[in-house]
Amino acid sequence: MSLTRRALILAAVIVLLAIVGLWSEERGIAELWVIPAVLLALGLALEGFLRRRAAVELAVDLPAQTHLGRPALVEWRFANRRAPVTLEFAQCAPAGVDFAGATEVVRIGRGREVRKSLEITPLMLGKLPWPAMSVRVRGLLGLGWWPRRLAVPCELIVVPDLLRRASAGPALARQGGNPRAVRGAGAEVYELREYQPGDPLRAIDWKASARAQRLIARDFTEDQHLEVMLAVDTGRGSALSTGRLDRLGHYVNFACRFAEHVVSRDDQIGVIAFADRLLATMPPGRGAPAVGRIRAVLGSLRPVPVEANPLIAAARLRALCRQRALIIFLTDLDDAGTASQLSRTVRLLSPKHLPVIASISNPELAEVARARARRWIDPYVSLAAAEQLDRIRANAFLLRQLGVPVVISPAALLEESVFSLYAELKARRQV
Repeated sequence: MSLTRRALILAAVIVLLAIVGLWSEERGIAELWVIPAVLLALGLALEGFLRRRAAVELAVDLPAQTHLGRPALVEWRFANRRAPVTLEFAQCAPAGVDFAGATEVVRIGRGREVRKSLEITPLMLGKLPWPAMSVRVRGLLGLGWWPRRLAVPCELIVVPDLLRRASAGPALARQGGNPRAVRGAGAEVYELREYQPGDPLRAIDWKASARAQRLIARDFTEDQHLEVMLAVDTGRGSALSTGRLDRLGHYVNFACRFAEHVVSRDDQIGVIAFADRLLATMPPGRGAPAVGRIRAVLGSLRPVPVEANPLIAAARLRALCRQRALIIFLTDLDDAGTASQLSRTVRLLSPKHLPVIASISNPELAEVARARARRWIDPYVSLAAAEQLDRIRANAFLLRQLGVPVVISPAALLEESVFSLYAELKARRQV
């Protein structure tokens, strides 16, 4: 319980009366402070008794699902069944949710309901139980704030983000948004043309030739259904924050969006998650069911506080992918030993498969390296940041020397960069 301003003023009056009574020789004045003190004590006792009868209920309107890293709106509903009440509450949210916390005071009439909204941004996947809300109920006489905790019996369900096709970016627009037909040895007819000497007899369309009174040949489309595998690093480095999300959050969001993009091109997509061991595996699949399974597999991942070993992932990928596949490793290049491990991983997968390394860069690191020194420690911090950038560039250079495409991009541009690389590799027929 805490006193209101009214009670504090009354307490100050009681203290002043008591001081005056100590210096006064008249008995009536000396005991005058007792009257307001008794009234204050009785008032607080009455409020303490009546607060138990306060019938304030709390309900929360949550979306059925919220997406990782995307803001969502939550609405509080305070209902009061009895006498009017004044309530002070502190906004709350589960651990792993970012929100602008604030304290508000509301007055709820008898039989009325008050609604308050809160914008939240989920930063963690899975089911997040909502904590009880701490509130203070103002007493009937306005003398004290009486604490209570209102249970919130609900869970916030956070799932990976969806592909935002409207914001695919200009690079994707330049690459073309839809799969195109290419001449090859497939089963569907690409076009009819004049027969040329050297064309096989099976290429002649006899019905079209009879109608045209000359030999007509058929060109067929080429069947190009790729296998794409995503290898998601959930090791120690994935727990580092990049913006509002950690790296694993960015990896999971990208993987789910990329899966939607791949299946729209009629390619197959699968995923594995690894740290010092395999955490999840889903073989390549096609269509919406494959996307749903990937979202289910990645939706419960958490960073693991150990060093990741991509060689374990590579061994599993060799067993999963029977034909040539595009394998995208979502990992970091920060550590000195990362390049040597990834080099062995690449050699294990090549030349049968085409591995690609996709990593998230930290723009703040470059800013720290270029920042002007203002304190004695700033030059050392700048040198450390520059050394880290050099290490990342050296690791990327070593992997590119092995013929591996390496994408190092800020989190906001990772999707566009990898999507463009995927379209380019398909256009060049490198997979």
